[in-house]
Amino acid sequence: MAPILSAVATVLTVAKSRGALGLSSCIANKWACFLCQRTGLLTKKSITRSTRFTSIGSRSMSLSNTKSSFVDFLENAPTRLTKRLKESKSRDDENAKPIQLIMGNEAGDADSIISALTLAYVQNILSSTDQSTNLTVPIVSIPRADLPLRRDAVLLLDMAGINADKLLHADDEIVSNLLGDSDESSESDESFRITLVDHNRLRTSFDHLSRKVSEIVDHHEDEHFHDHITTDSGKREIAFDNGVALVASTCTLVAERLFRAIPPTTLIDRSLGLVLLSVILLDSVNMLPAAGKGTYRDEAAVQTLLKQTDWSSSGSASPAFVNDETMEKIFPRGRDALPDRTALFDMLSSSKFDPKFWNEMSVRDCLRIDYKKFPVESQSLVQSIGLSSVLMDMNTFIEKQQFHNILADFVNSESVDILGVLALYFNEGGMPIRELLLTGRDPRIVHSFAEYLTKDPDAAFLQINERTDGCWDNNEKPAVGARLFTQGNAKGSRKQVAPVLLRHASKITSLRL
Repeated sequence: MAPILSAVATVLTVAKSRGALGLSSCIANKWACFLCQRTGLLTKKSITRSTRFTSIGSRSMSLSNTKSSFVDFLENAPTRLTKRLKESKSRDDENAKPIQLIMGNEAGDADSIISALTLAYVQNILSSTDQSTNLTVPIVSIPRADLPLRRDAVLLLDMAGINADKLLHADDEIVSNLLGDSDESSESDESFRITLVDHNRLRTSFDHLSRKVSEIVDHHEDEHFHDHITTDSGKREIAFDNGVALVASTCTLVAERLFRAIPPTTLIDRSLGLVLLSVILLDSVNMLPAAGKGTYRDEAAVQTLLKQTDWSSSGSASPAFVNDETMEKIFPRGRDALPDRTALFDMLSSSKFDPKFWNEMSVRDCLRIDYKKFPVESQSLVQSIGLSSVLMDMNTFIEKQQFHNILADFVNSESVDILGVLALYFNEGGMPIRELLLTGRDPRIVHSFAEYLTKDPDAAFLQINERTDGCWDNNEKPAVGARLFTQGNAKGSRKQVAPVLLRHASKITSLRL
């Protein structure tokens, strides 16, 4: 149980970094260097957080006989995985349970990262008291070198006392060797299974592992893959219905699962509560009605996390990247007391939307920092769609150096037929504004999508209108051809845009000159 408590604290801690970090002056590369330098400080700090299990009332349910906290669970995962793999090679144990790998989507945002870490921990302590036969391992779903670009996630991990260097990443040798490729991995291999969080279809590079997917926890439209996992089995939880996400964050689903399993008198540790709370606030935009993200389930999870987290546990540790002034704003009544949810959200949001960070980032890094590729399952001329989310206005984005050349190179390197860039920023009044750029290798395909988005009733809810304000006047139009649009529906995120584009793509079987 102690491990759970530690994970919650992680979420809350991260949110603090808002303005006090002084990180806005660092470009992506400098930020990465800075983090690498500071990581040394983190490793030198022996993070021995107290993990006491607090219960109120007569008897509280003991989740398991776990001996490690949330932080310890994460940092010891590589050692446990290495040990299990060595044991499996030295002896043939037919009774050994398969390793359960938990991974987020290829974009690897804070929700994907934190939901994988926390679900792995929760499943580990709830599933069995025999930890020798049950191994649940979370994987950070992006390359290790890319983590510094996820500023909000880095801050969260720091505030929770988690050493990011000790987390397993998708490109780590032990992980890539385990996942293998289509020539080396066999469907009959029973050594591991995969849980998908924050997506419901394995990325195309892992298609050979499709049958190894044994569980899905997600809040995006069901792409109807891995159909051997049924809703009735309880292993296919996709909180999306009739074009609407039922929760803003996968972390809400993890929190719901956790609190269903423990009594209302049981408190979880600060690190676990902090990371879950922070991501839910971030994904729901702190339940701002105008954003249209948060649902009653998200708010219920927030309230339960605030109530059932032992905020007095391990609250004195000082993060490396968040100064004392910011910490005092987030914990105005002291670090061992309840956090201010608005200050927590503001810190996370400002670190994620920091204009200077985005302005100084290269075009390619902007495109890949939150990128997803969607295969088109039909006989269409369009075989794949790429969607990048950027947190800046489109005019500023297209003014970046070598914009048109890098955009064309990105389309070619990703081998997509259409690339959409979804821009989100907030105006001076704090209202969300969305814009869209479409480009591709064939101008006829780009034109087909432009016509569909602006004229077809199926896409009308997005309120897409092509820009005619001379936005390209001072910028050479990309050789691959690009079209810019405004999106009136600020609630239409990639969750809503992607299914619309995929439906149209599946119908493109011929093109007019």
